[in-house]
Amino acid sequence: MPTPDQPSAARSAVPRGPLRGAFDRMSRNLLGGPGRVPGADIARGIAVLGMFTAHVGVTSDDLGTLEGWLSLAHGRSSILFATVAGLSLALFTGGARPFTGELMRTARARILVRAVLLMALVAVLDLLDGRVLLILGFYAAYFVLALPFLRLPPARLATMAVIVAVVGPFLAYYGPEALVRAGLRAPHDGSGAATDFLLTGHYPAVVWMAYVFAGLAVGRCDLRSPALRLGLVAGGFGLAAVSSLVSSVLVAGAGGVEAIEQQIMRASSEYQVTTPLTLSDPWPPLAGLYVEGPHDDTMFEALGSGGFALGVLGLCLLVGARGGTDADGGRVRQVARGVALAVTAPLAAVGAMALTVYSAQIAVIWWWSRAGVDLLVYPDNGPLGVMVLIALATATLWRALFGRGPLERVFTGVARKAFPTPARTPDAASDAPSDPTSARGQNAT
Repeated sequence: MPTPDQPSAARSAVPRGPLRGAFDRMSRNLLGGPGRVPGADIARGIAVLGMFTAHVGVTSDDLGTLEGWLSLAHGRSSILFATVAGLSLALFTGGARPFTGELMRTARARILVRAVLLMALVAVLDLLDGRVLLILGFYAAYFVLALPFLRLPPARLATMAVIVAVVGPFLAYYGPEALVRAGLRAPHDGSGAATDFLLTGHYPAVVWMAYVFAGLAVGRCDLRSPALRLGLVAGGFGLAAVSSLVSSVLVAGAGGVEAIEQQIMRASSEYQVTTPLTLSDPWPPLAGLYVEGPHDDTMFEALGSGGFALGVLGLCLLVGARGGTDADGGRVRQVARGVALAVTAPLAAVGAMALTVYSAQIAVIWWWSRAGVDLLVYPDNGPLGVMVLIALATATLWRALFGRGPLERVFTGVARKAFPTPARTPDAASDAPSDPTSARGQNAT
């Protein structure tokens, strides 16, 4: 009789003996374990490959071309990455039933260890000078900032996500300006790291924690619920459409994007280097918060791109369920599940090894720059296609043979060594995931 994690059609095609055992082991590795959420891996894989596209892809504004569709990766891929981070933190700390007592304290401690390791890793990657705006350091900050909120129910987390998405952009827009006009300065080195992570950086937490809270809220729900998955798809993409429409109307009423940019340049301290502005001088226009472009960090980007991320996550949960580990259904359904697994396995493998794959991408960009080839300004999408294919193939092969990725193994091992699983509690692999880049055991990066 086939086991829950192996489609019957696929199992029957492999003879008994050593080959059968190897096949079963590789299949289990690709599925990631009985408690894993395949949809989370798929969504994270899409986010990582989307960041590939944002970094080295050639894009355009024409949605009638491939380059136009690739432009959707700008901003949205990193927002999806942050949203899945929140989901992973929820899964790491109990999913729909949050841990309590010693289990939660251990999980929080391991999250802190992981944040420290992420900061060390991003310091190394930053030395490569690849001119890529690295998110991993901010990712570590989000982990730490989320710690006090891990026990909140989904409704409160969703409310916090909305509040941050609405209020945070005002702080990110006017906060740095207020600092400069008050005679202070936006940080330019490590001495101002906290301010940079929270307010002035490329991924300011005052805005980006909205995505983490949204992911946490989803992770505190029953991810097996078809209503939740369909609700994420309909609600997420619906919110993205409405937000884009409202933004377009407001921007048009303000004279268009170029007119708004001109107003900002005339009233922003960033562009007035010879004559410092004071608190009494005209401030950047409110219309600057109407736009929704990549990394504008406005309310409309937070709601629109955040909704888009939730819609993609819902789709991935739906698709992941087709390739999941449920054993119900007849032969046709089992075969369909096997096909879905084969199609989604490469994406899921990239997602399960997101930390390793993301870091390898930075190393590749640096390596080619040393050889005189700047992939960030390459004239076509050839390098992007090669990088994506190699990432998919390598991650799939590695996961099938070895399971966790190399960096994921190191991070998990260090966290477990520093804070062992409490005595007389379920093992971390099934109940207390030691890796917030995973789902109930391994889902999160």
